Amino acid sequence: MGYNRGVPALPPSLVADPPALSRLCQAVRQFPVVALDTESNSFHVYRERVCLLQVSTPEADHVVDPLAVEVRPLGEALCDGREVVLHGADYDVRCLKREFGWRFPRLFDTMAAARRLGRSAVGLSALVEAHFGVRLAKSFQRSDWGRRPLAPEQIAYAAMDTHYLLPLHARLLADLEGKGAVAAAREEFARIAAVEPRERVFDPEGYRRIKGARALDPAGLRVLRALYLAREERARAADRPPFKVLGDHTLLELARRRPHDPSALREIQGVTPSVVRRMGEAILKAVAAEVG
Repeated sequence: MGYNRGVPALPPSLVADPPALSRLCQAVRQFPVVALDTESNSFHVYRERVCLLQVSTPEADHVVDPLAVEVRPLGEALCDGREVVLHGADYDVRCLKREFGWRFPRLFDTMAAARRLGRSAVGLSALVEAHFGVRLAKSFQRSDWGRRPLAPEQIAYAAMDTHYLLPLHARLLADLEGKGAVAAAREEFARIAAVEPRERVFDPEGYRRIKGARALDPAGLRVLRALYLAREERARAADRPPFKVLGDHTLLELARRRPHDPSALREIQGVTPSVVRRMGEAILKAVAAEVG
């Protein structure tokens, strides 16, 4: 796969239909160890979902589109007892259990392994650069992975997250063996594999944790709470992250200044024309209800 170069020897394959998925499942079953990663769209929606699955074997990199193809057969191949290598696996494990019910009986977490070995920098980019002299790009780190079609550059970027995991796994495993630390590492990997999904639970008192909230007077705190609840309602209805509906700093400024009319509302930093259009009436009602 060309691990010593900045780009793979072969471009990744996009798996977006049943025949391609069937070929990938056959490829996965040929190897006792495969690499896996996911891309979700939590930065762009209220209800996140897994939008891509990256799978690397010793022969090729694959990017699977679970929005286009049923991935249950892939789960059967990945979860049948072979070793699955992930980096910082906790989040991926939770997402894959939540959406697909996948459970990995034999998991290897390269981040946990590197930390156990005493490495000071355990991020994937740092480890890849240290071991292979390659800097992973970060240009699509905040991509909306739920949007289609995917650009070729996005597919190539996503594939790099698993491209180096198998040789990294081999090196870290050898180091663990050299230190007699494999058994302890395996116990940690098993604990990571056992984590369960966390349901998103809205905390109506979360407004109190907004930086600057403690400095508000009682009326301002009541307004902040009302706006916090209104933002959550709007975020759910629009399927957008709350911070993209109204930022915390804007909520705080609204609670401090408590505008009573559209003109005063538009003067507040962060209140864009789209905010006025979508939430202006709700904001003014919340202020009026709390301060009269």
